[in-house]
Order: sequence, then C-alpha cells, then structure tokens
Amino acid sequence: MDQTTPKSDVRKEPLLDLDFLSHGTVECYDLDATRRFYEEVLGMEVVQTSARSIMVRLNSTTTIAAVASKGGTSAGLYNHFGFDVETKEQVDEAYQKVLKVKDEYGIKKITKPVGQHGTYSFYIVDLDENWWEILENPKGGYTYVFDVDENAADWRDQNHGQGRREKWEEKNS
Repeated sequence: MDQTTPKSDVRKEPLLDLDFLSHGTVECYDLDATRRFYEEVLGMEVVQTSARSIMVRLNSTTTIAAVASKGGTSAGLYNHFGFDVETKEQVDEAYQKVLKVKDEYGIKKITKPVGQHGTYSFYIVDLDENWWEILENPKGGYTYVFDVDENAADWRDQNHGQGRREKWEEKNS
C-alpha cells in the first residue's frame, strides 16, 4: 500500500463463526524419542493415541498431535491446525461458506467433509499451502483423550478414537 492509499478503519466481519483453536499437528521421525523429549525436557503431558501418534499438551486445552512420518517432515495434511465447532451441521455450513470465497481468498484446496479420527471435518489449504481443519468436537476439543485410559492398541478398534470419545461423553454427561 502506498502513502496515497488511505488505510481503512473498517474491519470486515469474519466469514466463519469458530469457537476456538483446539489443536495442531506436527510430524516426527522417531515417536519414542519425540515422546521422551516432550515429557522429560519440555514437561508436557503425553497420551499415545495410536502406534504412530501421540497427543501432547502443557497447561492448556490446546493439544498438539505428533505423527510419525516415514519421509522427511514437510507442510501438508499432517501439519495442520484445527478449529472446533459443536455440530456436524456447523461443519457443513462452514464448508459451504468457504467454497463460496475460495477464489476471492486464493484458497488452493478444500476437501469434502468426512467422518474421520472420531470426528467430522474438512480441510482448507490456504494460499501459503498451510492446512486448516474445521471439525466437530465436544467442548474442550481433543482434551477428552487425556481423561480416559491410554490404550493405543485399541485406537483403531474404537473407530480412530470414536469409542474413546463416547466413553468420555458418557462419563461427563
């Protein structure tokens, strides 16, 4: 912007009505070494959610999932941050709204909403190729994985966490 262009004092209202930023994902090479560093050096609370993933947090409801990658780490689907909403209908509404402004904001990709890892969501790849997930999650996001017994072997049997979430919801209703 040059000096002759006046700066607008009017802020455009946000397109989406999101509740909060719940989680992010990073890749790692060695899950055991990564877990040891997170626990012993950073003092983070860690829950192993599958044979190739852990979730970590520190004094927050925001969690970070660390996923073991066979290749080099790089931006992509596993390197995303999630925004939570309460219902599947809100996910669908957000999806429709984002589709309408894809070109206006230079959005490179929008995936279709699907049920996965115990929730319903879709992804947006922004103009910088960052990945963002809009997902239906209970209040507190993925914090429920810290309130149930850790059992990575059962993660797939629980529909990638769906059974874990149901156990947590029953306990907290």
